[in-house]
Amino acid sequence: MKPDKPTPLPPEAYMQGGGAPRFKQVAAFALAALLELSMLVLLASTYTETMGLASNQYLCDLPGAGGLFCIIDEDMTVSHLLAFLLAVFSVAVPIMIWTAVLDENIHEDPRAWLASPMNRVKAGMAGLVYGAVVALEVVNLYTLIAQEAAPNPFGAAQDTSAMMDFLAQNQGLGVFVALLIALVNTVLALMTVRASRSLIQKG
Repeated sequence: MKPDKPTPLPPEAYMQGGGAPRFKQVAAFALAALLELSMLVLLASTYTETMGLASNQYLCDLPGAGGLFCIIDEDMTVSHLLAFLLAVFSVAVPIMIWTAVLDENIHEDPRAWLASPMNRVKAGMAGLVYGAVVALEVVNLYTLIAQEAAPNPFGAAQDTSAMMDFLAQNQGLGVFVALLIALVNTVLALMTVRASRSLIQKG
C-alpha cells in the first residue's frame, strides 16, 4: 500500500510577505512616521519664521471657511497656512519620488528605464520638482540663520543659541547645514517608504 502523498501547502506559505505584521515592521514604520512628523514640524516652523506673506491677514476673518479656522486657531494667518502647505510639499515630494522608484524598480536598471522617452520626461519633471524642494528648504533655513547676523534696530542683544550665533558668523557653514537638513529629509523619505512597503507586504 502506497503512503498518502503529503498535502501541498498553499501558495501563501511560500511567500515571504505572508503572515501578520511582525513587531519589527510596525516599530520601524512608527519610528519613520515619527521622524517624518518631526521634519514636517521643523520645516513648517522655519517657513513660518522666514515667510511674512500676508501675515496680517487672519484666516478667521475670511468669509465662508473662516469659522472653521476660528475653531482651529484664531491667530492663524495666511502666512501660517502657506508655510504649512509648503512644509507638506517638501516632505511629500521625496516620499512620492522614492515610491515611484521602488514601484517601477528604477534602482535595479536605471539605464533601461531611461531608454523610454516618456520615462526621461518623468525623470526630468521629478528632478525639477525635487530641485525646487531642495532650493526651498535651503533658502528658508539659510534665511533663518542669516537673520541672526542682521543688525538689531533696537540695539539690544538678541537672545540666540550658541550654535545659531556661530552659524551666523560663518554663513558658508550655514549653507552646508541647510543642505544637510535637505539630505536628511530625503533619507527619511526613503526610510518611510521602505518601512511602509515592508509593513504592507507583511499584512
